[in-house]
Amino acid sequence: MGEHRVALVGAGRIARLHAANVAAQVPRLRLTTIADPAPGVASALAAEFGGEPVEDWRELLARDDVEALLLCSPSGLHPEQIVAAAEAGKHVFCEKPIAGDVAAADRAIAAADAAGIVLQVGYNRRFDRSFAALREAVAGGRVGSPVLVRVTARDPEPPSRSYLEHTPGLLVDTTSHDLDLVRFVTGAEIVEVSARAASLVSEEARELGLADTAVTTVVLDSGALGAIDNCWRSSYGYDQRLEVHGTEGMVEARNEVQNATVIADAAGFHAPTLPYFFLERYAPAFARELDAFADALDGAPVAITGWDGRQALAAAVAAKRSAEEDRIVRLDEL
Repeated sequence: MGEHRVALVGAGRIARLHAANVAAQVPRLRLTTIADPAPGVASALAAEFGGEPVEDWRELLARDDVEALLLCSPSGLHPEQIVAAAEAGKHVFCEKPIAGDVAAADRAIAAADAAGIVLQVGYNRRFDRSFAALREAVAGGRVGSPVLVRVTARDPEPPSRSYLEHTPGLLVDTTSHDLDLVRFVTGAEIVEVSARAASLVSEEARELGLADTAVTTVVLDSGALGAIDNCWRSSYGYDQRLEVHGTEGMVEARNEVQNATVIADAAGFHAPTLPYFFLERYAPAFARELDAFADALDGAPVAITGWDGRQALAAAVAAKRSAEEDRIVRLDEL
């Protein structure tokens, strides 16, 4: 177990989170470089967390002080960057989604496999303590064979307009997390997807032709069924729940709350609020996923592989196609 020198590609919100975690919580990773084409952005992040700022991510490929790239760039750039990193012998941690389409994801994975590099995809929710415990209960047979999976994921407010103008959409941006969780907790593959989506809570999303609310159903190769509901507005906070119903019982991961105190008075019982958003709710999980990446660089199995990223993307693309074409979509069509 040694120190691994890493570079950030991108300097936005998620890059800042990873930079902070590398600096404070993941001592086996050391940030040496930050690449972002926007003037001054990489410099500002480097001034706070260390590392040398550069504008072109391609400069990282020839640097001896860069062992691995942390890709926090737009998803459409991920395949090109993974292929280039693989050819240069650099390992990759790639934020989700791994690509914008399945064919591009397959090319990136093939390049990583051919080069023998570590490729981990950033579906951080697998490292959440409650979801991990749920998976352990299912894998240990506590609920028998899974037959129904229910996921609820609702954001406190819609994304900003600047974000909406570049997002691949609710089903790829948000639902892909939940589709990955379905695979994770059941150990089964998604083979069929059906989705309905609508613009109900965000005027800006509606103006841009984007859905902000969706219900997605899936069929697994085990025969089990899954249902996912997503919405970009939840007035009561960041709602994240997961349940697996099996032949011998049920296991659920309830919402995390700020504390365990409940106050009762004449007006009723008052529970603590939910975490505001993903940065608060999944803060420990984000640190754990980088710890797992460091483990992989030390030779451990990759926690979330390129294949995992590809399958979550494929299911999300199938959901988007289903909503657009009003039909069931099988993943083997993609």
